[in-house]
Amino acid sequence: MNYRSSEILADESIATAGTKTIDINLKDVISRITIQVKLTNASSTPLAHPAKAVSKIEVVDGSNVVFSMKGIAAQALDFYDRKVEPFNAMDWQSAQMCIATFNLNFGRRLFDPQLALDPTKFNNLQLKISHNKALGGCTPTAGTMRVRADVFDEKVPSPAGFLCSKEHYAYALVSSGITYVDLPTDYIMRKLLLQTNADAKSPYEQINQVKLSEEHDKRVVLEGSQSDFIKYFGNLWPRYSELIHGITGSTAVVFYITPTHETAYAVTADQTTCTYHDLAFLGGQSLSLKATSTGQFRGNVAGYCPHGAVPYPFGDQDDLSDWYDVTRLGSLQLKLTAGSSIESSSTAEVITQQLRTY
Repeated sequence: MNYRSSEILADESIATAGTKTIDINLKDVISRITIQVKLTNASSTPLAHPAKAVSKIEVVDGSNVVFSMKGIAAQALDFYDRKVEPFNAMDWQSAQMCIATFNLNFGRRLFDPQLALDPTKFNNLQLKISHNKALGGCTPTAGTMRVRADVFDEKVPSPAGFLCSKEHYAYALVSSGITYVDLPTDYIMRKLLLQTNADAKSPYEQINQVKLSEEHDKRVVLEGSQSDFIKYFGNLWPRYSELIHGITGSTAVVFYITPTHETAYAVTADQTTCTYHDLAFLGGQSLSLKATSTGQFRGNVAGYCPHGAVPYPFGDQDDLSDWYDVTRLGSLQLKLTAGSSIESSSTAEVITQQLRTY
């Protein structure tokens, strides 16, 4: 076999919140690490997106950070890397499972021979996963976590480096507030993600204006409204589509979803004849549904900007030589202007994806 799927962590209970640290003892080159969390619901009332049960994922070698971000950011980045939705089971029913999958990609695609994570280049690689089942699903009574790695087996590559993805900066949003973020210039930049956490606001309502400039405005790389950039970059990725399954009735129920911009839905009844309609669907990460009678439904939701993340790609994403060479710069700065009416207590994160060579 040229490749194999190696189990790093067998199914393990996450009944108690904490951080699981796993030594990566593999010697084979790793293309992707996959984490899957399964939450057993105790009710049919959604609490939060199941991906929020994983608050942080890190791959580190001592103080050397290889990968670091929230679970929801990892899912968004995975979609923008592969143009395919990570597997989530959005089953909002008691005794059923909400499932969230997190793919950590170290290459441009699965089994990219040029870019992959070579454990032999590090001293003590570790995977750290911070989890709390109470933060996702429908008040779960139980939860499990499993980790696998897709590795090169008989086909042994000599990767030049790997994609290093991390949360570079996080801050609390303030209506109409301006925030300056100095970006790293140590490695070539492949893409940025600007992510905002909001249940009822679209990403452009959270961060309204974006400016990226070199050398204290000597050169402005991009400048404009995030609403325009979503439309401009939107044709580079398909719409994010997912299935949801739940129960609602004459009293509206809020269901949490992944896409957050220009989202549309269609639902059908499973067991009863009733009409569904939404009370509030203005963007953000929630959908408030009610029906003429109580019953189960299945639905499809599609839209843009998974988990409130907006991509800013640099160059041809498949061509290493075409990415943004920031290493020649003395400074690279983002100027982010919040919308005039942001969601209360919401945050924003700046996520970088860089090319690190061995």
